[in-house]
Amino acid sequence: MPYLEQETARLQTALQALAAQQTTLTTQLTTQQQAVTATQAQRTNAQAGVTQAQARIPPLQAAAAAADAQVAEAQQDLLDASEPPQGIPPATWRARLAALRKKLALAQTAATAAHAKVTEAQQGVAQAQAHVRAVDVQVSAATAAVQATQAAIAALQPRRQELQTKFAEIERMNAEITRDPLARETLQQVAADLSARTATLEDTLLTTRFELEDAETLLASAITRRNELTTLLADLARQIPEAEAQQAAAQQALAAAEAEISTHLQDGP
Repeated sequence: MPYLEQETARLQTALQALAAQQTTLTTQLTTQQQAVTATQAQRTNAQAGVTQAQARIPPLQAAAAAADAQVAEAQQDLLDASEPPQGIPPATWRARLAALRKKLALAQTAATAAHAKVTEAQQGVAQAQAHVRAVDVQVSAATAAVQATQAAIAALQPRRQELQTKFAEIERMNAEITRDPLARETLQQVAADLSARTATLEDTLLTTRFELEDAETLLASAITRRNELTTLLADLARQIPEAEAQQAAAQQALAAAEAEISTHLQDGP
């Protein structure tokens, strides 16, 4: 019967397409799993960078506090020497004041440099944390892609079983129709089966149309989510150069402060 021949050919084509689709998805899954492993390694490295950057801050803060203490001490020394002691010549007193002022200036410069190092280290932490957030987004996207592909592969199995069952049914019908001698009761049963199959195909067509509508809605939602993740990645990518620029500015300020300290030290007390 032409119908059975067409149905046999259709089922064979569908099974072949399903096998090709599964092969493609399996290859895709392997690539996506490798991407997940790579991004997780990046995340580990990025978090290690945060830890290292944070470890730099306490010693620098301690150095800044010590520099502030030096400034306070120099200020107190200058305050104590604001009035000339008895028996000290005015010239000696003025020289002492000049030396104390220079000491205070050097202490203030050193404190400024120490605080600049703290700021630089804090900016380094912020930059490292921004990198971690960007990698987290990549890990989430890669993991979601793996899960979606795994779900797609799992969804193929019921469809494969369904097609194979239908193919076996068609083969059975063909065998009954071509049997010699013909069995009337069997043919009547085959006719009833074909009628039922036609009704099932009509129901399947209707269901497929609804499923297609649902799939299109899901696809639109997935595209929207992908766009949101792309925007988030773009925002994070913009934040990293800003943090790097801030770090560069802090380093320049630190270099200027260190140069100023060197100049004062070369001039002597």
